Amino acid sequence: MDYRFRLWLMKNNKKVFGEGPLMLLKKVEELGSLRQAAISMQMSYSKAWKIMKQVEEELQIKLLERKIGGKAGGGSIITREAKDFIRKYEALVESVNKKIEEDVNRYFMI
Repeated sequence: MDYRFRLWLMKNNKKVFGEGPLMLLKKVEELGSLRQAAISMQMSYSKAWKIMKQVEEELQIKLLERKIGGKAGGGSIITREAKDFIRKYEALVESVNKKIEEDVNRYFMI
């Protein structure tokens, strides 16, 4: 038997943060660009930008430092606050996963 769950944070009955924004932030960290992160996720840049803007507004933290283009081109890096938030969110997911696994094993004796 297998189990799965999804965890997202909500505010005023509206999703604020979950797997999608997490993946987007990780891709920005990996690729150094919101545009490249969006492309790698088969998402439009405008949608990625809108997601990041909404998450920043709801969490009231700055997630991305944007560098304006030029000869070397622009890009984005995730902020220290974003890294800290990702670390806390992933710790929460790990904790919930451990608890669910324990309960599944206990209730279903797997």
